Amino acid sequence: MSERGSFVTNYIYCERCFEKAKEILVQNDKYLKGVTIPHWDESEDELPIIAGKIGGLGPGDEFLQMEYEIKPLLNSVLCHKMTIAILPENGMNAIINCGPGEEERDENDKFRRLPSGMG
Repeated sequence: MSERGSFVTNYIYCERCFEKAKEILVQNDKYLKGVTIPHWDESEDELPIIAGKIGGLGPGDEFLQMEYEIKPLLNSVLCHKMTIAILPENGMNAIINCGPGEEERDENDKFRRLPSGMG
């Protein structure tokens, strides 16, 4: 059975980082579909937040795709740190940090998992 989870970024203050993150996360793929959040003020098109679905063929694929496919791409283009919350269909929620210096983090500190119901 395929896994379907959700993701959302923090508010991305740097316009360059937002544009680079959109290039990677705003996709229309079977396992990744991201969109920007509409602005509540009609004078602006969108908020600098990206959210969407992320999945795979089995349990935990949301984390694997984000950690091993998407995070390295983001690390290579972001000039500021960015946080992504992953909310899997099954299992524990996770927070992934991307951006400068994140590729050097200790292997034991990949995910900060949150107890179910906390995020």
